[in-house]
Amino acid sequence: MTTLRFEVLLRDVPVGHLDEAEDGTKSFRFYDSYRMLAERPVLGQKFEDDLGRIYRGKREALPTFFANLVPEGRLRKVIERAGGVETGDDLGLLAFVGADLPGAVVLRPSEHEAEILNGNSVDRDDENVETPEVERESDHLRFSVAGVQMKFSMLRDSDKLTLPARGETGEWIVKFDSPVYPRLPENEYSMLEWSRTAGFDVPEVYLHEASHLEGLPRQFAPEGSRVLAIRRFDRNRHRIHQEDFAQVVGLPPTMKYDHVTYEVMVRLTKNILGDEGVDELVRRLALTVACGNNDAHLKNWSLIYPDGIQARWSPLYDQVSTVAWEGPDRLLSLKLAGVKEFGRIDRAAFERLAEKCNLDPARVIDNVRDTLTRLFDTWPGILPDLPIPESHVVRLREHWAHVPLLREMGSLRCLAPTLPRRRLA
Repeated sequence: MTTLRFEVLLRDVPVGHLDEAEDGTKSFRFYDSYRMLAERPVLGQKFEDDLGRIYRGKREALPTFFANLVPEGRLRKVIERAGGVETGDDLGLLAFVGADLPGAVVLRPSEHEAEILNGNSVDRDDENVETPEVERESDHLRFSVAGVQMKFSMLRDSDKLTLPARGETGEWIVKFDSPVYPRLPENEYSMLEWSRTAGFDVPEVYLHEASHLEGLPRQFAPEGSRVLAIRRFDRNRHRIHQEDFAQVVGLPPTMKYDHVTYEVMVRLTKNILGDEGVDELVRRLALTVACGNNDAHLKNWSLIYPDGIQARWSPLYDQVSTVAWEGPDRLLSLKLAGVKEFGRIDRAAFERLAEKCNLDPARVIDNVRDTLTRLFDTWPGILPDLPIPESHVVRLREHWAHVPLLREMGSLRCLAPTLPRRRLA
């Protein structure tokens, strides 16, 4: 027997219902009316295989598509406290942030369930009843996004960043410094701007002083730190749908590492986006190696649906040079042609990738070579204007000297190159 029911919408199109049964089992089913639409917006690639089945989570977990919309880690704990959500209640947490989820998904409970979830027994018809301050704060903090890093969806006005009021959605993702990986905003900003200069599609990004934040408790952004503001590519006058590759392959967020390979991603990309989509995936893989990014897991690759139906690659995001810190390992998040260690990635690895995926090896190597050449050539000109710490620059240069694929390009120098360098053959 169903005890809770939430309607799932894509923007304003009802697509189905997400239920919780008495035994805690969660399930999702599409409406017949959605399946019969002539121009039906796509919720997720995995669903396209069978729109008629009931999608259930294992044990008491959410179905995997929805599990990937739930905030993780420290961010999850903050949102749970703000919403008065019981620890471990995935559905309650998803309902709490359901008005401003990534992409075009909206989770809408019934009016009675909304009252219970909000902890609000106030009569809606009594306009003279004042809502307690704690509830007003939770109305703000309900607007957050999935992921582990401390980040919120916010509004930007000139140099000020504020949490959206109730009924509004944020247009910027604001990411905070990390006590474990200090200067993370400066690092990510630098990698994104380097990528943009090299020709990648990157959202508008800014660095802001923590003092420019309004409406957030100061412990989230200590005085003197910076935050990174990234314009949301899933908001442009209206919601634009997106899904990450954990959703595409049907894995929960706990399995975003190791459980598939980049070859699997290539094959899926070829089926969904065609040859040009594969070209872009190869370019982004080359960028991942060049930046020394060990965190390019399934949730950091996303599709967007500008018209609601046809998928394409989202703009680039979450591009960080993780080799800049001592803690992270020197491994790719997923295997590339049987290899994860940066120190073993060479031209042959990409040739094996092409062979395993029935791609043209020459086309793959051309894309890798062109990407690395652009990155190598643009680095000296952009570096003086980047806020990346000098210690990070040193570690990035060491990374280029360590990786066989990158060594073929020459050393990554701070100044304009004056020495000859070898290119990929």
